[in-house]
Amino acid sequence: MNHLPPQDGAGPILMWVSGVLMTFIILTTSLRIYVRIQNHILGWDDGTILIAVALAITRLGFQIEQSKYGNGKHRIYLTPHQYTMINKYGWTAQTLLFCAVAFLKVSICLLILRIKDTRVLRMVVCTVMAGVLVTNFGCVIILLAECRPAGFWRGAAAKCWTPRIRIYSIYATIAYSVVTDMVLSLVPLFVVWKVRIPMRTKVSVCGLMSLGLVATGFGIARAASLGIQTTDLSWMYCIAAIWSNIELFLGIIAANLTLSRAVYLYFFAPNHNHRKDSQYTPNSEREILSPRFSCSRLRGDCVSRTNTIVECKGKRERSETQRSSNSEFELVSGIQKKTEFWVSEGEGDKV
Repeated sequence: MNHLPPQDGAGPILMWVSGVLMTFIILTTSLRIYVRIQNHILGWDDGTILIAVALAITRLGFQIEQSKYGNGKHRIYLTPHQYTMINKYGWTAQTLLFCAVAFLKVSICLLILRIKDTRVLRMVVCTVMAGVLVTNFGCVIILLAECRPAGFWRGAAAKCWTPRIRIYSIYATIAYSVVTDMVLSLVPLFVVWKVRIPMRTKVSVCGLMSLGLVATGFGIARAASLGIQTTDLSWMYCIAAIWSNIELFLGIIAANLTLSRAVYLYFFAPNHNHRKDSQYTPNSEREILSPRFSCSRLRGDCVSRTNTIVECKGKRERSETQRSSNSEFELVSGIQKKTEFWVSEGEGDKV
């Protein structure tokens, strides 16, 4: 009896940590989507983050079902039926995890492209997205195909590959996830740092976008908690699930907090003068800095506003030139009329 593992399980820790983080996810996501809808700037990054949140909520639901059978306890203290049901719901939750991580990373990539869309940056971000989709959905395919009928939780009732294939594929996915966490957290820092905005705003935005590095540490902890042993999955996978949920949930919260300045300005500074930002940076780089959003193919409505100057010279023109008090450019003599046009940017559209 002295060599038996402790009876206390890790299931309650998983539930408490996941419940608290899920509360913040629902709050921050709701504020993000509400503000973007009100400002008519809902985009593809918002759609993919909503899918990631839906998958995370569904995953937590399966983990709640696991807890009813004693998830987090060592196998020696569980009945065969309890152990089977824990692995059954855990297998489904694991599949949802890889799907949720994939949509989260894609959402962050699309958000970066909304901030600044250059050719080099697009190539880097698209390469990252392709790798994220291949690694994460590759694990999903392995989980579905490794056993016949599907599900390693069936035990002797199913004919399965060696578990090492699944375990090593998960290790590879975690390694790539850690790398992408670092890339997606550091690339926006270089992008925002080159944008001509006030230093105070620049530092605050960079600080928010670097929150993704916190999730990187928990991704490493998740990899360290996994092993190649498959004899006590009710305990081992519960520990891994704690780190996995922290990594996924913090990643979603960090992606939402990146837009916290826009949320703050919408609720607490509705009459904020956005011209202060516009004098530092063009519209295509100002999405993350204010609730006003520029034209981008990643937007839902995908429109832009341009200014056209129509010059009407009178019969009498003054020979002298005029200079604006706020500009170094000479003004053309005569009457000028300013007209605003809305131009659609969708492919195949005619202006």
